Amino acid sequence: MITSNRFVFHWPDPQEPKIITRDLTVLRDRTRSRKGEPKPAPLMLRGIKLIELVAHCLYEVPVDCHELAKDVRALRSGCILSRNLKVSERLNKGSIEEEWKQCFISYDGIFKARRGVGHVDRRYRSCEILANRKLAGTLDELVRTSWELHKVDDDGREAFVLIAVTAAKEYGKPIDETKQRAQARALQAGTIADKTGRPNPGRIPLICFAGEHEIASRIQTVRGIGRRMSFREVVLEHYIDRLREIVLDVSRSQQYRLRDEWLAPTAWRTPKKVREEADRLERAAKRLRAIVTRPFSRSFSRSADDLDTAAQLMREAADDRNGIRIARVKEIIGQVFRATVQLECHWRMEEILLQLGILEDRGENLDDSRKRRWHVELRAIHHKLVSVEPFTNQRLEHGFKGPVLPRVVPHVHLADTYLMRVLSQGGPDLESMKEELNKAVEPL
Repeated sequence: MITSNRFVFHWPDPQEPKIITRDLTVLRDRTRSRKGEPKPAPLMLRGIKLIELVAHCLYEVPVDCHELAKDVRALRSGCILSRNLKVSERLNKGSIEEEWKQCFISYDGIFKARRGVGHVDRRYRSCEILANRKLAGTLDELVRTSWELHKVDDDGREAFVLIAVTAAKEYGKPIDETKQRAQARALQAGTIADKTGRPNPGRIPLICFAGEHEIASRIQTVRGIGRRMSFREVVLEHYIDRLREIVLDVSRSQQYRLRDEWLAPTAWRTPKKVREEADRLERAAKRLRAIVTRPFSRSFSRSADDLDTAAQLMREAADDRNGIRIARVKEIIGQVFRATVQLECHWRMEEILLQLGILEDRGENLDDSRKRRWHVELRAIHHKLVSVEPFTNQRLEHGFKGPVLPRVVPHVHLADTYLMRVLSQGGPDLESMKEELNKAVEPL
């Protein structure tokens, strides 16, 4: 929450949307279906329902926002609407005061809105925020690995400690107190024994969660440092971060459920316990289904359906004590987990697209260091998309309805090919690389 003498601002949360009603004018898609056709006129709407991101100037379109919006592409649920006063004044031939005359530009999804809202000084993105996200990723890895520490030998425990120590060392020598606390949490997570000297891996997730909280706080602080950073872009980035936190929570929950110990055929697996787990799955499905943000809504809706199906199977298993259904539940939960892996690949490609936009905005040349980083990242994404997912031992889209990766993977490969084009052929072709990445993320 941000406060001042004039207003109180609450950061928007996709799981707790603030619905408002207002009048506005939206600019429709300018593409013509036939040559010579006039551009579609702006659409004025009164009493349209919107999800407020920033009061008066930035909104998300909910489901069933207005009776006239049904066939308007710019008003599909999940689109982002951003006010443009210059366009408003031009169309109305002067300053505008009435709410309905304010013109809004529609972006087809939050990533496109993030790239399109303003051109600002984003130098910090290439260093500090990336370093913070890398440490957060390691803390997440430590959480997931800690669940199995009781099964590994001394070499495995030493490898676990090394991951934590290496991550803390690579974080550098921070001066900021929040970063120092995050670094300390990483080191503490690598200490398997507690203060009594006994092995206690059960405390590690809580330590890592505290570290992730410090990192999230630091990222939010740094975002306000950019001198010309538009507030709308800050809010969109915060919104994306919240969505990532939701996906991370879903991923962790499903990975935890995929462990052998979860609902193992023991005395603990009573019908009551099974029904309680089914309740948890249904609550998670309800939360996911409520999120309309494009392009996540498609994946969230499919995962919500899978979780509901798994919950129903668990209730049936509880009624007739049928363990075979529990095995099927784990297969479905594996699908939900792999969907989060696919979403993470999508995010990583969007991050490269953002970096490409920054490079273009500044008119800078591609340096060798950035070129290598992008190449490594694209190869890693490509490998993850085409390989067997190791935790479930299945291909990424195994069991999915309407798989899309055949329309994604070739473009990831081509993007990397254009990036690594040799000097004798003209060097890196960033424009073609950008086009291929846009094609790669479109079906996801």
